[in-house]
Amino acid sequence: MSGTGRGPSRTTRQELHQIEEGLKRGYRGLIDESGLEQKSGRDLERAWLSRAVAATALRRKTGLDHEACAKAVIDGYEDGGLDAVAVTDGAQVWLVQAKWNDRGNAGFNQNAALALVDGLSLLEQRKFEVFNDKLRPFTAQLDSALADARLKIHLVIALVGDDPLSKHATDVLDRAVEDHRGHGPMLGYELLDAGELLQQLKDDRAPAPVDVTVRMQKWIKRDTPFTAFQGTVAAGEVAEWYDRHGPRLFSQNIRNSLGLTTINSGIQKTLAEEPDNFWYFNNGITVLCDSIEERWIGRRRPDEPVDLILGNVSVVNGAQTVTSIHEARSLTPDTVEDADVSVRVIALGDLGDERATYAKRITQTTNTQNDVSLRDFIALDDTQARIREDFDLSLGKQYVYKRGEADPAPEAGCSVAHAAVALACAHRTPELAVRAKRSTDLLWESGRLGNYARLFGEEPSALRIWRCVLVHREVGEALERLHEQVRGRAADTTLRGDLLICHLVFQLLAPGMEDVDDPHFDLAPLLARVPDLVRPVVEWLIHQIDTVYGPQSFLTSTFTNEDRCKELVGLVLPMVRAERSVPEVPDTYQPPAPQPRRRRRPNAVPTLVTARLLAEGTPVLYVPMNAPEEKAVRAWLTADPRREQASWTNDRSKPLVWAYDGNPYSASGLVNRIWELAGWDQAPTAVQGPARWVVGGKKSLWDMAVEWLATEEETEG
Repeated sequence: MSGTGRGPSRTTRQELHQIEEGLKRGYRGLIDESGLEQKSGRDLERAWLSRAVAATALRRKTGLDHEACAKAVIDGYEDGGLDAVAVTDGAQVWLVQAKWNDRGNAGFNQNAALALVDGLSLLEQRKFEVFNDKLRPFTAQLDSALADARLKIHLVIALVGDDPLSKHATDVLDRAVEDHRGHGPMLGYELLDAGELLQQLKDDRAPAPVDVTVRMQKWIKRDTPFTAFQGTVAAGEVAEWYDRHGPRLFSQNIRNSLGLTTINSGIQKTLAEEPDNFWYFNNGITVLCDSIEERWIGRRRPDEPVDLILGNVSVVNGAQTVTSIHEARSLTPDTVEDADVSVRVIALGDLGDERATYAKRITQTTNTQNDVSLRDFIALDDTQARIREDFDLSLGKQYVYKRGEADPAPEAGCSVAHAAVALACAHRTPELAVRAKRSTDLLWESGRLGNYARLFGEEPSALRIWRCVLVHREVGEALERLHEQVRGRAADTTLRGDLLICHLVFQLLAPGMEDVDDPHFDLAPLLARVPDLVRPVVEWLIHQIDTVYGPQSFLTSTFTNEDRCKELVGLVLPMVRAERSVPEVPDTYQPPAPQPRRRRRPNAVPTLVTARLLAEGTPVLYVPMNAPEEKAVRAWLTADPRREQASWTNDRSKPLVWAYDGNPYSASGLVNRIWELAGWDQAPTAVQGPARWVVGGKKSLWDMAVEWLATEEETEG
């Protein structure tokens, strides 16, 4: 006998929801639903879920695929007390009884144990005819296995609960084991509780491990404290890793590829122009794996090559090198074949529980080649991996937390950056929203009292995060609509005060969000209230700012000042909650100025570089400004998506690295190059390049520079 349950730990509501959603995604449409015709509503769901639990238990114990496990479910009328039956390896018989419970406390009493043992007895007596037709496909296998001298029968009790088996139940099962002992240890029983069932569902959703083979030259080997090799590998072979596995190579890295940063562009340039020097100029690649199998081509000497078969690989340092080599090979394949790269592989599979600790330390200490931010290191926090898992199991949505990963479509999920801002706005006090307004980088401050711990320290559920993100988005959309309806100071407030406004809306919705972690919580009524709350919040906010700090006060400095924002929240919330009439705030209101002031025409690129508004590697997209331009270039752009893509670098003269050729350009220079290659003979001689390069599908480089200068002018007074 093995596995009597986890004892005191309890299945949480979040885990129960993950199990239910995982069962539905894994087995919906596969499990026979005959015998459930008389049930409806939640009763029907519970009965189906019990069958899916039986299938999951079989998968956990046998490794059979989902379809085979689903077909093995015989639950229904005349099932002989068995919910699933399978035979593996000719002589291993698996008999499953499963229980689902909506509260996560499914039990297994004496009667259930007796029914399970009775079902076993019927099979041993070959009374297959007393079972329903679902058993028929297995009768020949069962008959053969029961006559096999190697027979081993496994009774599996699968419970969506955590309690150990009761003494009355174990007494029944122990007697059955003893009765069969005369034939050798042929009968055993074990309990799969909610924790193990959930782990199986998580394992089913996890990506398959990446295995690669590396031919290494001029190698050295270390055996203590764990096996490692370091040597030279052909760059073309590294490119093939990415061809086969893509971003899955970087599963344990702190980030994925950052695209064409200045450093990565330099890597590609060296490969194209000086491949023989690449080994000298590049820091190399560090690979963690579970195992290293050595295959010797010649003698076991460092001057002879060796093939290393690496199991469960992750590139933890050098992701930018790998992707740059891959990209360079697509542009100049001949020269890349002449390049070598230094590679270090470290096997941690034998470390057991210490593996994760060593993997994190190696990852942290080796990441230095590109600029590494606090945001990057949260990728090493297990909390983020569990939240991603929760998004997948509970919601069927994506959650990305590594810099360089593409954000999912709005309806498909969110990034950790979106989640952090939404959680900051939802916090009971406003300072986190204020810090996020100053810079989202402040949200990644580590330590027990850091902002990151305040947002993620208690591991918010995927349901909570997603619902906060939806509220944040709804507030943003309401503010965009209001911005179009007002002018002057009111319009500025909708832009500069967006996160404080969102915080205020969250506080007004808070009484209705107490059950936000409940899977059955309905967010729709609260989302419907958001537009009606945004306008009075904005109007009261303007009134209180003008009253307390004066009509000439600077909005930007107000919305980034924690003390002022805390005071404003205390003034605005009571007024909106009491539905007090808002003093008239004309949308034409603007701070009086002693004389008209002409706004500076920005030199966009230097402005953005000075302000550091864009991170290295930020994707930008070329967007034609008018119909003739669109007509002239669209066909050429469509032929290769890279032609309209570039990456930002903080370089004052050539800030755009074109995805199409990997070379740096000025904003206007790249537009001219596109026009030239597209064959637009009627192109204008003057071009406003920054206005044609758009970030995140919203603002152009020109727009961002204008907004930043407007903020600076306000601060200057």
